Amino acid sequence: MINLNGKCFSGYKDIPEELLARLNTLPVYTHHSLAFQGKIALLEPHYFSIMANLRRFRLEIPMNFTLTYFQEQLDRLNSDQDIGFDIQKVTLKFYRSRESIKAKAVVPLFFIMETDTGSWLSQEVNLILYKDHHILANEYSNLFQTNEALRELGRVFAYENGFDAALIMNDQKRLAEGTHGAVFLFDKGQIQTPKLAEGVANTVLRNTLIDFIKNETELEVIESELAVYSIQKAEELFLISPEYGWLQVGQFRKKKFEAHRSEVIQQNFFNFIKNQL
Repeated sequence: MINLNGKCFSGYKDIPEELLARLNTLPVYTHHSLAFQGKIALLEPHYFSIMANLRRFRLEIPMNFTLTYFQEQLDRLNSDQDIGFDIQKVTLKFYRSRESIKAKAVVPLFFIMETDTGSWLSQEVNLILYKDHHILANEYSNLFQTNEALRELGRVFAYENGFDAALIMNDQKRLAEGTHGAVFLFDKGQIQTPKLAEGVANTVLRNTLIDFIKNETELEVIESELAVYSIQKAEELFLISPEYGWLQVGQFRKKKFEAHRSEVIQQNFFNFIKNQL
């Protein structure tokens, strides 16, 4: 099922032809979230993130985009389909309804909402470093859509070489993010992660995890510049994203990682976001 601007369709073949033609282009903005038993977790921060990014992309935001609007759209979508699972991955894609012209530069938008089976904790993954292309270390890279094609290339590269995911560097040859989410590592009693200026996607789940660790644990979180070799010194390593959930890393090159402290944070954070409905 697909929810297009508040109307549900059984598939893309049922979408009106004039709107279907606009889907031949890449979406202007894509946003991922998780829902538990049909309710979007962290709804308020997701809403404000969506609104801020739609403004950055110079889109005309409808007045009916209220705080509860996207939950209502998910309810409408789920009422027409059998959920059958506890965790949903909710994907929102925003498009321009027509091309911008000089007389009307900011044009109305339309959106597509789709759901899929969500996951939280997957089996242990092994990483490879993707070096063919780099993320630009700037604010534009903080937008999820900016580097999605590059992440896809990195995922294909990892799969072709028998790995589960890849790490991606920025143009300064420092660690930016993974193909399957933001990177977090344990090192000497601290948790480190690349700062936003390094080009990492600025997601609600990443920011919420950082706040959770700061406020709900005794650990220190440091957002900083990380050289790739710093991973070799890390004790534990994990990736996190709404699309793939929490991925515990087992090995990168010859370095094997533990998971004792990460597992505790993972379970506590999972319980925390499940209660943010």
